[in-house]
Amino acid sequence: MSALNERCDPTPGDVDMRVLETDITIDAPPQTVWSVLDDLVHYSEWNPLVPELHGLTVVGQTLTGRMLLPNTPEIPLSPTLTRIVAARELRWITIVPGDQGFSAEHYFILTPTADGGTHVAHNEIFDGPGSEGLWAVFDTTGRTAYNEFNAALKARATSFGSQLFSIHPCVDHDRDRSAHAVGATILRCLCDRERVEIVVRDQVRHNHLCGCSKCWKPRGAMFAQTAVVARDSLQIVQCREKLAVVDSSQKIQRHACSGCGAHLYGRVEDNRHHFYGVDFIHPELAVTPGVPFPEFAGFVSSLIETGTSPTLMSSVRSRLHALGIPAFDAFSPEMMDIIAWHHVKVERLSA
Repeated sequence: MSALNERCDPTPGDVDMRVLETDITIDAPPQTVWSVLDDLVHYSEWNPLVPELHGLTVVGQTLTGRMLLPNTPEIPLSPTLTRIVAARELRWITIVPGDQGFSAEHYFILTPTADGGTHVAHNEIFDGPGSEGLWAVFDTTGRTAYNEFNAALKARATSFGSQLFSIHPCVDHDRDRSAHAVGATILRCLCDRERVEIVVRDQVRHNHLCGCSKCWKPRGAMFAQTAVVARDSLQIVQCREKLAVVDSSQKIQRHACSGCGAHLYGRVEDNRHHFYGVDFIHPELAVTPGVPFPEFAGFVSSLIETGTSPTLMSSVRSRLHALGIPAFDAFSPEMMDIIAWHHVKVERLSA
């Protein structure tokens, strides 16, 4: 047997080698299918073949678990991961040394289909003197179990496409996309009484959805809704004493109500920072009409860091696309270009 990190593809004339081949086409993108395969913690919820597998899915790591085949004693597993190509290929191998030893390489190859789905090749290669006895089992009951696994993987991956979730109240329901604020915008915290109140005498600009872990979000929503206004246009008119900075180590100092926890505004005090001169607000706190529809969704991948399952991400992006909201994994290209140019200016002055 070759080194662990080498593929065990069959070669003509190898009499000891046997290949169990199964496949299935799934109406879900490779990212979703991969996320199901890579989420070992939840195998017990859907996986009839390997209901338990523990460890970190990194090349070279050894996992532990168990395999179940029909009418066969439970098989303990301790495979070593040999190849991981995210959303495309996963391989692990088990090697039993000795004169009657064997190797068994289990692998999945995910290929995108033209209609947005995934073709999954789910195979296993058996090699070595002891593989003949294994093959007699895996070619019969094993093949059945692998096909049942494929069907369960398909059911799991496609189930996320119909799962209900809240993007944000501002887009979850139909609303006027041509809204335009007239006059001042009044923001209030969510307390029942003694509410913090802020008046913004400026247009609400760059209104967007944000998936980062720092922005305040309404209960149950995946995204925050964030916009910017000119710093000199924002005035605290009521209950200033209830406001406190959430995390003083952050460049954007987010001021939240000590009663309800809502973030009323974020401010940058560093005059060399690219956002100095504007304040961040959460337009859903506005009690005056006319907040514009979000222009884009930023930091979408950060949703995973805040608890959203990777299996939902394709559905989230599809939902944003259907709403006509471009999705990015930072700010919009317009804002990112402005930030980059600001850094160039600062470096020139420092040179």
